[in-house]
Amino acid sequence: MSFFDLLAEIADWLNSTSLPAIADSISHNSISLLFQENFWAIPTLQSLHILCIAALFASAVVVNMRAMGVMMTHRTPAQVVQRFGPWIRWGLVGLIVTGGVLVIGEPARELLNPIFWLKMMTLVVAAVISLAFNRRMAALTTVGAEAGGGMKGAAILIVVLWCLVILGGRWIGYSPV
Repeated sequence: MSFFDLLAEIADWLNSTSLPAIADSISHNSISLLFQENFWAIPTLQSLHILCIAALFASAVVVNMRAMGVMMTHRTPAQVVQRFGPWIRWGLVGLIVTGGVLVIGEPARELLNPIFWLKMMTLVVAAVISLAFNRRMAALTTVGAEAGGGMKGAAILIVVLWCLVILGGRWIGYSPV
C-alpha cells in the first residue's frame, strides 16, 4: 500500500465519522458564513497564518543553529533563547489562533482532510519538543557553552518537524477532500 492509498483510506474513514456533520454544522454558524461571504477574509487569515509560521520557523532555526554551534556563538544559548524564544511562543499562539479561525471559515476543507490531521499531529510534536528544547537551551549560560550530541540531534529534528508542518500546511490547499 502506498502513502497515497493510505491517505485515501484515511479520507474515507474521516468521512465515515461524525466529522462531516460537525463540519456542516460549523459551516452554518455566523462566523463561518461571514468568512464565506467575504472573499478577502480567508486569504487574509491565510497570510497572517503564514506570517506566524515564518516568525516561528525563522526564530526556531536561529535557536537550533546556535545549539549546533553554527551561528550566534558570541552569545550564550540562554541569550539566544531569551531573544528568539518569545517569537517562537507568540508565533505558535498566532498559528493556533489563525488556524482555528481558518477551520471555522472552511471546516470541510480542514476537518475532512487527512493532510490536515497529519499536520496537526506534527505540529503538536514539533511544539512540545521545541518548547522543551528551549528550556534546556536557556539553562546554558556560558558563551562557550555547547549543546551535547543529543541536543544537536534534537535541533536538527526540530527544524525537520517544522518543515513538515509547513509542507503539510501547503499540501492542505491541494489535497482533494
